Amino acid sequence: MVQLKKSPVKRALSSFCILLMFAVLTSCKQRNYLEEALVSSGENRPELEKVLAHYQDNPLKLRAAQFLIENMPGHYSYEEPNELTRYYHEIDSVYEMYIDSAKATLSILYEAISAKYDVKKLKQVPDIKYLTSNYLIDNIDRSFDVWQNGEWATHVGFDDFCEYLLPYKCEEGECLDNWREYARDICRKDIDSLHYCSLYENLAIRACETVNLELEQLFKGGVIYRPIIPVRKLRTAMKKSLNTCDDYAYIATLAMRAKGIPVAFDYTPQWPFRNLGHSWNILLDNFGQNVAFLGCNTKVGIPHKEDHKMAKVFRKCYEINREIEKIHHSRESIPSTFSHLCIKDVTDEYMKTFDITINIKQNKKHKYAYLAVFDNKNWKPVHWGKISGNKASFRKMGGRIVYLPVCYEASGIVPVANPFILTALGERKELILDTTQRQTIRLYRKYPLLPAVYSFYKQVIGAKIQVSNYSDFRDAITLCTAQQPGIQTCEIKLDHVLEKYRYWRYYSPERAHCMLAELYFYEKGNPEAIYGKITGTDGSYSGNGKVKELVFDKNPLTFFEAPEPSGCWVGMDFGKPVNIEKIRYLSRGDGNTITIGDEYELTYWNNKEWKSLGKKIADNIYLEYDNCPANALFLLHNLTKGVEERIFTYENEKQVWW
Repeated sequence: MVQLKKSPVKRALSSFCILLMFAVLTSCKQRNYLEEALVSSGENRPELEKVLAHYQDNPLKLRAAQFLIENMPGHYSYEEPNELTRYYHEIDSVYEMYIDSAKATLSILYEAISAKYDVKKLKQVPDIKYLTSNYLIDNIDRSFDVWQNGEWATHVGFDDFCEYLLPYKCEEGECLDNWREYARDICRKDIDSLHYCSLYENLAIRACETVNLELEQLFKGGVIYRPIIPVRKLRTAMKKSLNTCDDYAYIATLAMRAKGIPVAFDYTPQWPFRNLGHSWNILLDNFGQNVAFLGCNTKVGIPHKEDHKMAKVFRKCYEINREIEKIHHSRESIPSTFSHLCIKDVTDEYMKTFDITINIKQNKKHKYAYLAVFDNKNWKPVHWGKISGNKASFRKMGGRIVYLPVCYEASGIVPVANPFILTALGERKELILDTTQRQTIRLYRKYPLLPAVYSFYKQVIGAKIQVSNYSDFRDAITLCTAQQPGIQTCEIKLDHVLEKYRYWRYYSPERAHCMLAELYFYEKGNPEAIYGKITGTDGSYSGNGKVKELVFDKNPLTFFEAPEPSGCWVGMDFGKPVNIEKIRYLSRGDGNTITIGDEYELTYWNNKEWKSLGKKIADNIYLEYDNCPANALFLLHNLTKGVEERIFTYENEKQVWW
């Protein structure tokens, strides 16, 4: 059959009909967004209009095409990219050549490749200016196929389809290849048989869990590394084996969507109690709930990091957030947290949140203020608020967190109010520095005791300090037994021990592998530790080199890990009986306790900066500072070593970490 070519008049009439259809299908506001997008596409406009014309007889796909195009100005990719192509090729080559190598070896090789490429040379190109009609049509048809003809999205309405299944990407800078075709069969072997079980038929959570468990096996034991240029090509990311939480969430999102499993990508930009942020996935289940899970890692439906407080949670979306767009149009400097337009605030899906309004000091030139949390070194903005007069309002904030209200300029943040604590009940306690009242504070750490380290501390419970005048401790006398974990450095005074003994030891509790970092013995009247011949259990766990000698190397970050879980010990043969007055021992830890001999500096927040309260060299397992202001926010630095440090207040004679 010969197809007649339309005349210019008929083509113009057809285009007019398409635009008229938009008028019927959409509101005036949406039409403006669509037209703005088409105008911004420049020379690529004919390609986008081909997509609209292609679906003029399919209203639902036309709406989907309209959604993609009108929100496309919020998305970018990299210009055709010889540099990026070479980068991915090198990553692929390393994987193929060293697939059987140790993960640590792969990590070193990947980091070396990443260091060769300059992300600044990668020119960003708006998707609206170069995406082809063929690519968009193929994406729309494939997404509709898994939605309408697949098994796992029967509960998904059109609006949710547009965010959970339709987008042609989930990350900016993503390689726009045929990822849907490639990902369709990834980890698919088990989900195709789920429909044979009546309970599992069409149950998205079962399909999602099945795929995620298979992904977990693919990446099990991976070593995380952070490349300068993130790998955003699915074929390469699937080979890489070494991934961050961002990578896992990216991989899981595309792998699930290609099969019609409705999954999205959530993240918190900054933990409010430590450095970095975190990313994970959510599944829109058959009951309309968003169920969190860590892509390629955890079982779907099990609470994810439920013990971690969060200030804000955002969802990476395809639709432009028009509030953030207004900030971009305000011509103010914008924190990197909000450099992308397409995120949605979903904090209230995870916790009880609070809307707050605060008084600020500002010079009328800013339209927006931000709430920042501390990332161990600097204040990082995590949410925005519109300024009205001398007030700024912020919605859906997480509690049990210290926030600093700031404005943002090209040079960085500018504090505009005192820091404050937002309590778990939504009360705001402003930290108004009081220099008229002074206090003495005693500090044992510069960083909070987090769960991993706390588990090491608990391994000293039941440990015994024993003495004898026989090397085999046949008549061992137990001087004391540890009853609670306490702090990392424990000090035991033995004023009551009047006799002298030659052999002294730390006898490990059951199932603890004698996990000890340091052990010091002090004679009466001698401030310096004394040493003899190191004795104890020989060897180390699985031959890892963590032998008993490390207990006396004066390095709190090295430790003894005995070869057996029980019956192990470490101690000293002093060559003659000695009278020990004091013993100090350090459990395995993180190096953030006060270390004798290290130099420290205590600072407090004074309106717009940290102000020093002086430097000290530690001569004990704690530091004491006099003349400290009340109601202050403090930060302690170790000037000798270490990088981890955390803000705290001092309440009821103890450090309270924030």
